[in-house]
Amino acid sequence: MRIQGPIFSSRFIVALILALAFRTPASADAAADLSAAEKLIAAEHWTRAKALLEPLLRIRPGDARALFLAARVREAAGDFDGARALADKAVALDPKNADFLCLQAYIDGREGLRAGLFRKFILARRVKKEAEAALALDPRHIEAHQILIEFYRQAPGIVGGDKDRSRLLAGELTALDPVRGNLALAAAAYGPNREDAGAEIFYKKAVEADPGSYAAQTALAGYYSRGTPRRDALAEKAAAAALKIDPGRAAAYGLLAQVQARAGRFAELEELLLDAEKNVPDNRAPYLSAARVLLQTGAELPRAERFIRRYIEQPAEIGAPSQAQAWWRLGLVLEKLDRKAEAVEALRRALALDPQLEGAKKDLKRLR
Repeated sequence: MRIQGPIFSSRFIVALILALAFRTPASADAAADLSAAEKLIAAEHWTRAKALLEPLLRIRPGDARALFLAARVREAAGDFDGARALADKAVALDPKNADFLCLQAYIDGREGLRAGLFRKFILARRVKKEAEAALALDPRHIEAHQILIEFYRQAPGIVGGDKDRSRLLAGELTALDPVRGNLALAAAAYGPNREDAGAEIFYKKAVEADPGSYAAQTALAGYYSRGTPRRDALAEKAAAAALKIDPGRAAAYGLLAQVQARAGRFAELEELLLDAEKNVPDNRAPYLSAARVLLQTGAELPRAERFIRRYIEQPAEIGAPSQAQAWWRLGLVLEKLDRKAEAVEALRRALALDPQLEGAKKDLKRLR
């Protein structure tokens, strides 16, 4: 039998071409992208994770895991409304997933740190409810335990805060995860004005529990770096250990940069910062860490200026100090260098980027 006319209409062919051009990637490819994004998030490479997740979400808007990971990126960027919207979609798609419920609680908790008093109370109650729901689904869920520990530690008593309960839960967490449990106990050891009431022992126990934990080593290094310069050798030892564990993350470089800047070991510092930029090219926070120490000590201010300008040459990594904060610090350095007009202009740049930067507002008013 002879067929009259074309088998398929032109409209069908166009639709087929478009479907092929924009088809959802093979599930194996999507799974690989999600796995890669999870690893990037774990290492705090938020910008790289965002670059993977955003195209994936456009073509797979109903992928619950992609929504969850994208929500984590938005939360890290401080976009709590955007993060919550994505997390809610993930929960709607998979309401029995403890990870998703836990993320809702974490986002609410982070928002609560910046919210007004009435909003804080609403968010505090939601945090507790969501974290408890996650634990009901998975009683060994580490992040849910951590969120409840922080809730009881930070929330006022009127909404259920209880510091004794926080310490008890942190002790229980050590049975599930000795590193995170001891880090939680270290946080609980600080007094209301951040006075140290025995935190060191718990930071050290976290490292002893797993010397290969980047989080434990950087937490210990951070603890020592906040003390007197006499403890810088201890901070350097822990930060160097973290750097060996993962030279592709910025935190350890930043801690080492602080130690070397305070000690005036500038040749080592310059070499360290070059290594940091080579190994973590999208996060120049170590430059800013070094510059802040030089600003505090008043030493090598031209070097501090150069470091800050190096930082602001490229967009800030998500979660790192903002460009506005860097311009503010630059203004303070320029002031100390007796370049008042340039300092004023730097502070104006900071406020143009972030009009709510209170420190920059006060310094600009002072310099005018």
